[in-house]
Amino acid sequence: MTAPADIADQLLRFVRDQTGDRAATVRAITVLPGHAGQSYSFTLERQADGAPISEKLVLRLAPAGVRIAGPADVVRQARIMRSLAGTAVPAPPIRWFGDDPEWFGRPYFVASFVSGDKLALGEREFAPADQPQLACATMRMLATLHALPWASRREAWGEPQSLADELERLDSLLDRPTLDPVIVADAPRLRERLRRTLPTDARIGCVHGDLNWTNCIYENGQLRAVIDWELAQIGAVLIDLGWICLFSDRPVWVKQDLIPAHIQSPDELVAIYREQAQSRESKAEIDWFRAFACYRFGVITAFNVMLHRRGKRVDPMWEDIALSGPRFFARGLELLA
Repeated sequence: MTAPADIADQLLRFVRDQTGDRAATVRAITVLPGHAGQSYSFTLERQADGAPISEKLVLRLAPAGVRIAGPADVVRQARIMRSLAGTAVPAPPIRWFGDDPEWFGRPYFVASFVSGDKLALGEREFAPADQPQLACATMRMLATLHALPWASRREAWGEPQSLADELERLDSLLDRPTLDPVIVADAPRLRERLRRTLPTDARIGCVHGDLNWTNCIYENGQLRAVIDWELAQIGAVLIDLGWICLFSDRPVWVKQDLIPAHIQSPDELVAIYREQAQSRESKAEIDWFRAFACYRFGVITAFNVMLHRRGKRVDPMWEDIALSGPRFFARGLELLA
């Protein structure tokens, strides 16, 4: 899909200012798929030291007409990704970012384009024999992310968030009369069980917050990039482990094409992570975070389906995900039984 003409004009002015090359050009501006904000890939052609340079980049804009906070704060995302430069966590390299409305009328960042594809909902199907290898690489990356020193990254990532705060934020989404009661199902019962069994001494570190198979880019047998850092935080690191387990738990999903077909089971992924991270958490604690992921994504699903059906944020994919909504909460209760 081609981008609107105003984006082309804005990009041209922007790159000429940033590069200092008044003859720089942009071409092949393309709308990228996604469910938050607006993203465009484009090719920048310019001169540097008398030599022509052509590079593919990505422009990410904050959603139009919303308060710049949380997932809409693309400048925060850029700072987080830049803080990972030089580590073994492959975040896309950030070129520019800012909130000056002169350029796009809202906050933005520009990052290098990373080629590759996704294990789930990508443009191509990875060979069945390759998928477990790529899943292993992802779990190694996750262990590396969680081991990074986090105190020195607080300026970019923010202050540590507690699990109680996480549950409270979800209350504002769940406690709405406009949610579909069929989807919500056992959510209140799971919420109370989670609160009664809340871990008191969870391991703290850098958390991606939405580590699933659609946010990892793979190519030539390698994990090339982890994208979409909009929910990143300093918090309980096992949030990420529980999340990736939910997106690997095939019996929970009605629409099987939403998750990879040939990766390891959640228990196998946990075993890989524990070996890589030298994790000492008990099975009961890990199961709590798996149950929390079920609750968290179930609530997010119910909320986004409501927005979709009311025409406030149209995205038909949530209808497919919502078929599994009741199963998410039921699976969480099973894990805590």
